[in-house]
Amino acid sequence: MNAASTRRTVEETLRDRRVRDVLVPGWVDRDGDVPEFRPQPVAVWLRLDEGVLRFASAGGSAGLTAARAAAVDWSDIELLVDAEDEVIVASYGEQLFGDGREELVCTRLRVHPGDGTGTSPGAETRAGEGTPPGTGTPAVAGTPYGPAECGCLALDFEGGHTLFLDPTWTFGIRLGNGADERRRLELYGGGPAPLVTAFPRNGA
Repeated sequence: MNAASTRRTVEETLRDRRVRDVLVPGWVDRDGDVPEFRPQPVAVWLRLDEGVLRFASAGGSAGLTAARAAAVDWSDIELLVDAEDEVIVASYGEQLFGDGREELVCTRLRVHPGDGTGTSPGAETRAGEGTPPGTGTPAVAGTPYGPAECGCLALDFEGGHTLFLDPTWTFGIRLGNGADERRRLELYGGGPAPLVTAFPRNGA
């Protein structure tokens, strides 16, 4: 899935949905003194007020994919299907956001393409409308500006929270915040500009 496709899927899902939790799969290791949860974030799910949004690592530099689903399901993830231990999901929402809110509204998303794409620097649209600055061409949100995969994804929420998903981690998707996004850009910046979408709320 390329950067534009990932962006479009996330836009269409989060435009009208609220996020209730972040779920990470793994298994229960009972070999020690106490049972321990061993996270295996080859995929993570945003639990929504209706259904889930699944993000999956396509493997190393192959990028991040996104798909809407009715419920959490890992039947197509070989690592989890073949696990000898009990597979469960852990709630990471409070750890990542930590303000006690039951639901969070996404206000902006940034898709950081992988190398080799020709995005329009600073391009920003509202979900479903707008014209990327400097292009002179009306754009529908999700219009591809280049062929690259989705390298990383950042979601801004009301209340000043940011969820950053980096699929280039060896063990799957690394979850972080705005500081992690900035740190990664400092280390590996200089590539294509992110594809940015702002979500208008309350008729704005």
